Amino acid sequence: MANNLEKSILSTIAYFDIFDYPLTDLEIWKWLYRTENWDKQNVFSEIIKILENSEYLKSLIESKRGFYFLKGRESILEIRQKRYNLAEEKFKKAIRISRFFRFLPGVRMIAVCNSLAWSNASEESDIDFFIVTRKNKIWITRFWAAGFLKLLGLRPSGQRTKDKICLSFFADEDSLDFEKISLGKPDIYLIYWISQIAPIYDAGGIYQKFLSANSWIKKYLPNDFAAEIVFRRKIKAAVLPLFFFGWGNKFSRWLQIKFLPKQIRDAANKDSCVIVSDSILKFHVNDRRTKYREIWENKLKE
Repeated sequence: MANNLEKSILSTIAYFDIFDYPLTDLEIWKWLYRTENWDKQNVFSEIIKILENSEYLKSLIESKRGFYFLKGRESILEIRQKRYNLAEEKFKKAIRISRFFRFLPGVRMIAVCNSLAWSNASEESDIDFFIVTRKNKIWITRFWAAGFLKLLGLRPSGQRTKDKICLSFFADEDSLDFEKISLGKPDIYLIYWISQIAPIYDAGGIYQKFLSANSWIKKYLPNDFAAEIVFRRKIKAAVLPLFFFGWGNKFSRWLQIKFLPKQIRDAANKDSCVIVSDSILKFHVNDRRTKYREIWENKLKE
């Protein structure tokens, strides 16, 4: 019979297997998913000991080149390496866009999110931004950001998503607690999404404020700590933001709501997939959080 730590290690590896992502022992410790309500803090040496000696885990996972993965899934080692190299190029493009975005009215933080945030980007994937704005500036910020990308032809459209910039998630600096937008318990995707965002631009400690507002994820990821973004993947704060373009939040709200796609208007505020408000804009019509949780749970049952 597996103990709690063995179950947690298996649950963690199984979740990342959904995304073809083998884990190192340090990543297993950092992203260890707590399956039971134990109080003990697991130190890294315990993880190593379990990985080396657990017959239960040896029957279900394999190890090669310092990575751990489910049995029969050795092929994802090459996938991880290939995607890391792709992510480097996509991050460079995200940095170039962010150098301009940091001057837009209201911008407080620009973070890369979803798979690119943890360097697991596929070749055809877009670049997902999560942007935090000043209070009462969310609509004007999105107006200028979306307009700029439209002029450059960098917004996703139809099947054309490769290296395009997706602006589907904004929140103001007073609305950063995302436990209220969870889909079921546990919302495994949201928990890891919060843990893994990569803030490439942070004005005034907003990233730390974001982490504090979402400290509830520690119930599930007890060893999680703030992302350490390498120098090449972040930019400095703007010296002179374009405050003089900051007027017109109400007008830009009216204008953008008027031209929102019908599928977004129809789905708005029925659940936490699509949120249209003055503090959060979240346009995930094809929100896959429930699907990922079901896949994860089925992997564990198997």
